[in-house]
Amino acid sequence: MLELQTGQFQIVESFFRGKKSYIPALSVIYGDYPGRVFVDDDQAPQIAIVWATGRWMYLEGNLSTEISKTDMSRFLQHIVMPDCKQRNENWFEIYTSDDEAWNCFFDKEVPFLKVHKHYESVYALNLNKFAQVKRHVKVVEEPLKIDLVHFDILPQSFYGFPYVRDEFKAKKCIGVEVKKDNQLITVCKNNGFIVGHEYFIDVDTFAKEERGKGYATVAAIQLIAHLLEQQMYPLWETTHENVPSHKLALRLGFEKIENYPVYAFHMEI
Repeated sequence: MLELQTGQFQIVESFFRGKKSYIPALSVIYGDYPGRVFVDDDQAPQIAIVWATGRWMYLEGNLSTEISKTDMSRFLQHIVMPDCKQRNENWFEIYTSDDEAWNCFFDKEVPFLKVHKHYESVYALNLNKFAQVKRHVKVVEEPLKIDLVHFDILPQSFYGFPYVRDEFKAKKCIGVEVKKDNQLITVCKNNGFIVGHEYFIDVDTFAKEERGKGYATVAAIQLIAHLLEQQMYPLWETTHENVPSHKLALRLGFEKIENYPVYAFHMEI
């Protein structure tokens, strides 16, 4: 697999258009989020991989020849695994379409990795449902301190990597912090993946004993309402196994629009 230079990224744009789940890949291609792009051929690519720094990989293309299989195997062994080891990570994920060719390849052709396939979904916001939720949801417990905050889109641990340009070290995304008794309880933020007027949203209530009290709902409502004023529309992504996340998405007025497979790889460090 060949690594493209930044000015070449749009060669692979057509591979990732048309699916909301590929907005992170398009964010990298358009230069709005740090990442790397690989192809099997830089003139007429049949396989394209977008690797969003600090996140995961997005894969599309045609795995039809033994050469392409060899290229993919070498890419995983000689590019991905060393990078993960350098960051002391023992896993990575690849998002792709539901293609039996990729299923067979990951199942049979990468014995040096443990792989688990699961499914994820993207939800889009129903504005009418959200308006109703916003009117009726009350803060469960007082007093809470709720603030709009700017976050780095990338952890500082990535700043030393040559593929992270300086412009991304100062780039911010917006989010909401919920604090109780000066203790940070919940964060909800745009995770940096933006294309046009759409963005992905992340939310986390850190302490298990604080979950289920409505803090994530309150934080998400605040962020979504703030960004709707700027004509920005959220997308919600979660694994099928994450029942609380699905419930929260539905509670906020999101509706499922896409399902797709994700391959999670584990290795020995």
